Amino acid sequence: MLEVVPVNEAAEKIKAAFAQNNKKSETVPLSEAVGRTAAQNIVSRENVPLFSRSVMDGYALKAKDTFGAGDSIPCMLNIAGEILMGQEASISIGNGQCVKISTGGMLPEGADAVIPVELTEEDIGDICLVYKAVSPFENVTAKGDDVAEDQVVIKKGTVLTSAHIGVLAAMGQEKVCVAKKPLIGIISTGDELTDITEKSAPGKIRDVNTYLLSALTEKYGGIAKKYGIIRDEYEALLSALKTASEECDSVLISGGSSAGTRDMTARAISELGEVFIHGLAMKPGKPTIIGKIGGKAVFGLPGHPAACYFVTEILVKQLLHLLLGAESKENYAICKISENISSNHGREEMLCVRTENGIAFPLRGKSGIISLLSQADGYIKIDRDCEGLQKNETVKVYAL
Repeated sequence: MLEVVPVNEAAEKIKAAFAQNNKKSETVPLSEAVGRTAAQNIVSRENVPLFSRSVMDGYALKAKDTFGAGDSIPCMLNIAGEILMGQEASISIGNGQCVKISTGGMLPEGADAVIPVELTEEDIGDICLVYKAVSPFENVTAKGDDVAEDQVVIKKGTVLTSAHIGVLAAMGQEKVCVAKKPLIGIISTGDELTDITEKSAPGKIRDVNTYLLSALTEKYGGIAKKYGIIRDEYEALLSALKTASEECDSVLISGGSSAGTRDMTARAISELGEVFIHGLAMKPGKPTIIGKIGGKAVFGLPGHPAACYFVTEILVKQLLHLLLGAESKENYAICKISENISSNHGREEMLCVRTENGIAFPLRGKSGIISLLSQADGYIKIDRDCEGLQKNETVKVYAL
């Protein structure tokens, strides 16, 4: 019998064991930084924008000169010149003056607002009639409004999105210091496995988990190193595990994690390091092993692809975030469950669902069926002490 550990307890043990593992960094060009994790706070070296600028075509002026202006009694301002976009403003304005300005144009000295051109009229003798009052800094983006000099724009641990890349480009940040991607060794075990390039035969199954784990590793910021299929021979597994643990920052082994007589993963991890979890109170995923070799995390994952997926999604993802120093955020939507669901297994249950108009519809299948994952929009968690869910009960649907 496996002595199962609750999922939240396993997560805490992973955090305690590996949170202090070295987080290496490297500097990459901005064009290669999307999806990477900021290794330090990113501070702006300048104001963005560098100068106050107009947000529309019109006239730059002193707001106070327009107070009281209206359709019947416009204010009259002398036009002192024109500023085009891309030109430095060499003009300064005084009381009762204005300057023609284009969208994006630099606000001249003395001006603090812009009146849109459609609210004005040019009169004889370079006179501008203004038919509406404006407030100070109306229709203006002021110097430093977007980003202020010395401002922390992106915090350490942030996974950089395309929006972050845009902000960094505006700051003139050519390079970014990011966490180095951890190298994750991937081993599949079992005499029944064949590579996906080989023709399937009776009694054989394709090695799904090598490709599934590689995809998940790269999704969460790591680099996958495949060690191929290892047959059910203890010395072969021990040798592959020793090599992978020396070359990589962590190792994922799929298959060979149950309590069967041919399962050798726990024994191999123990010989090279230690096992501190063998069994999760989780469905699917009960026969999971977690240990360490040389201070590096080693996971013995179930051979069934769906179980392998969920353990990786919930616990291996946490490890990758720790190695990257990344902020870990839950990504879920609130929905209502479409039907009653019984669940009294003494384990936290993961259930694939399809969502439509805020309703979560459970997808059911036999153990080990991988196609459900591709049909699902997400999954729900049912607590281990919960006897089930009632129809229309609110649930969190986690993104796959």
